[in-house]
Amino acid sequence: MTTTVEQITRVYRIERVELESWIAHRWIRPAETAQGLVFDEVDEARIALIHELREDLKVDDEALDLVLSLLDQLYATRRVLRTLTQAVSGLPEPVRAQIRDRLRPEGG
Repeated sequence: MTTTVEQITRVYRIERVELESWIAHRWIRPAETAQGLVFDEVDEARIALIHELREDLKVDDEALDLVLSLLDQLYATRRVLRTLTQAVSGLPEPVRAQIRDRLRPEGG
């Protein structure tokens, strides 16, 4: 499901100019269609996060750039780890056991 600019500004109670600023900062990246910009569920989750960080926690633009960059890196790392976990789970048990052994901290 997609959402329009008008729906976003109404639901999240933000001004259109503020939303456009977030898009210009590339904090959110809506799709461009013949009908205009549309936002998917990921965009909406990010809009809610940005709104909360700015309004509730008073995070400024410079800090928000850093926070969003770090979150993006964290989510990317989680995707890679999920892919790696799936790949390892398909290996024979002796190989999985060797991997588990190598991942154990020394003395643990």
